[in-house]
Amino acid sequence: MDNLILNQLLADQELDAVSKEKLEAAYEKINTKEFSDILDADKNQYVNFVQEGGGVWGVALVGYLYALESCGIRFLRIAGTSAGAINTMLIAALGDRSKNKSLRIKEILFDWKFEEFMDGKSIVKKMANQMLKNKNYFKRIGLSIFFLLLLILIFPFLIFILKIHPLYYLIPFLGLAFFIFTVMHYYKLFKTNNIGLNPGKAFENKMQTALEKYNIKSVSNLNEEYNKKGRDLNVNYRLGNGPEYYTNALAQINNIHQKELANLDIVRFRFFLETIQSTDVYKDNPFTLLRSDYSIITTDINAKIKVELPKMANLYWTNADLSMISPAKFVRASMSVPYFFEPMITKIDLSKDSIIQAWKFWLNAEPNNVCEEGVFVDGGSISNFPIDIFHESDIFYPRIPVFGVRLVDQAELGEQRGCGSKVILKSPFSFLMGIFDTLKGYNDKTFLTKYSFYSTHSIQTVDCSPSNWLNFFMKDDEKTQLFNKGFQAGLEFLEKFDWEKYKYERMLVALKEKNIMKQEAKPNVG
Repeated sequence: MDNLILNQLLADQELDAVSKEKLEAAYEKINTKEFSDILDADKNQYVNFVQEGGGVWGVALVGYLYALESCGIRFLRIAGTSAGAINTMLIAALGDRSKNKSLRIKEILFDWKFEEFMDGKSIVKKMANQMLKNKNYFKRIGLSIFFLLLLILIFPFLIFILKIHPLYYLIPFLGLAFFIFTVMHYYKLFKTNNIGLNPGKAFENKMQTALEKYNIKSVSNLNEEYNKKGRDLNVNYRLGNGPEYYTNALAQINNIHQKELANLDIVRFRFFLETIQSTDVYKDNPFTLLRSDYSIITTDINAKIKVELPKMANLYWTNADLSMISPAKFVRASMSVPYFFEPMITKIDLSKDSIIQAWKFWLNAEPNNVCEEGVFVDGGSISNFPIDIFHESDIFYPRIPVFGVRLVDQAELGEQRGCGSKVILKSPFSFLMGIFDTLKGYNDKTFLTKYSFYSTHSIQTVDCSPSNWLNFFMKDDEKTQLFNKGFQAGLEFLEKFDWEKYKYERMLVALKEKNIMKQEAKPNVG
């Protein structure tokens, strides 16, 4: 990042005074730091990047991306769920990976009117608006029903005491009948619309239009453009594109041997070292197993599996299909928030051999055990932060780091931290929500518990409070606030990131996986 870029950022009207102040303070430090050993001809440094889902909080992801790209960070492998899937798709689709994408993504996100994505009945928008304005919305409805029933019970006594005409007794019954009729009507409508308030077609069309502006018309088209391997990436290893990576890796192994001798299983370590020395894989090609790709996470509740697209796309579509359908469909599948959006349903043509083979490969499923439809809901129900797909057990000495960004409501987390069993078990609803919150993203929580290394070295959180993640009525000033929160969080992460420490600690994780490092040693490493 040179002074020209800095001045351009300081002139950006979307950045507030706090963001510009933090940028000026951090500029010198960030500009001279190493974040990766993989660079392109313009000295951009490459990382793998994972983004958490979070509804309209996705605007904060764009701010975070803006900070990273403005500081010369670029991306090889990218992944995301729901809102993270939107950003992931746009990063992959909007031109050459060496270019700054966040400027254009920012324009797209600020141009979109989120409330247009609520393409259900007009009553849906009104109800959603009321729910956002009033946290006690359902409580009020419940109290209204309670008092209505109470009125029905006590009305006979009121008739007797007040000596009014008995026909007045019909009034509360009429109110109750109207309420029941309304509930039944919308329940029937809900069922007809595949158990979703909004079809989600408006969003898919908007996403498809955005991609087509950059000549991305099909999944095959995008895969061809973005998915590359090895030397086709047109990047460089920091120390040289010959045996330098291999030589440096051996030196680091020797360094670990000296520093961690007391924590190593020497027999296993020597065998590991001999294996490395006798393997020629990395000697003349530091880009071996290095690749760029994108991953969109969704959940198929019919097959009851986590689905990684486009990697597992052949479970549902043939190659001919993928040359026709827009990758916007992948994003639509990922952001299908249950009940708020209809699930995305796709027919599975079991007459196609490639599809049968895919189910056999991924799930060892025979044709008679394969469902005829994929029913996709929000990927966050299983994996809202899919950092696990970037964990490479086969690579000992890292060439690029994993960066991750999570979206949280710190105020809500503070409330949860102080609550006990009385709060959780206050009502059947609170108990159910406690179970749901525990199971949501269970895959991610399990992985991060096992590999705490990533929480320490790779992940930054963005506090999105007091905004609501389902506030599709968000105004431009709220978008700007979220964008700046993401930008500031990105700068903070880059300031504290230590590439050399990352590499060292990541190597210790690899040694633990191979049982070379004693498990009780360095418990904070992961």
